Amino acid sequence: MPLSNPVFSELLLPTNFTHWHDESFVEAGGQIKTDTNAALAYAAEIYQNPAALNDSFSFRKLLAAGNYSLSVLTVKSNNVGKMKLEINGNLAFDDMDLYSSSLIVNSVLQRTITIPNDGLHYFKFTVFTKNAASSNYFFSGRKMWARKI
Repeated sequence: MPLSNPVFSELLLPTNFTHWHDESFVEAGGQIKTDTNAALAYAAEIYQNPAALNDSFSFRKLLAAGNYSLSVLTVKSNNVGKMKLEINGNLAFDDMDLYSSSLIVNSVLQRTITIPNDGLHYFKFTVFTKNAASSNYFFSGRKMWARKI
């Protein structure tokens, strides 16, 4: 039986992942910085510094094809940007607005994403704009995780 059989892909390929932002590869912008902050989950704030429009980072994950529930543990604040995600160069979403007039330190934002085929996939997050009320382009994230739905 060939490995392309759907039963084998479910057995051999992961159907979930966890990614820690401090392990991301910087595509554009400042280096990833980690600060200790006891108010945040995992006592860490992880962000690119200095923050700028078009900051981007990436990572790769081996996954089975299908729809996934993606969660992003982040900070919502008055100095953050809007995020988009591309998977394998294709837009997955561009509506993750991190702006809040008051600080929300352990916000979990969720989106449904589609993994088009079995294999290694390239995830690229970019701060592509900001809310008109925001004063900057920060993305403060600690962890991203997904599970097949």
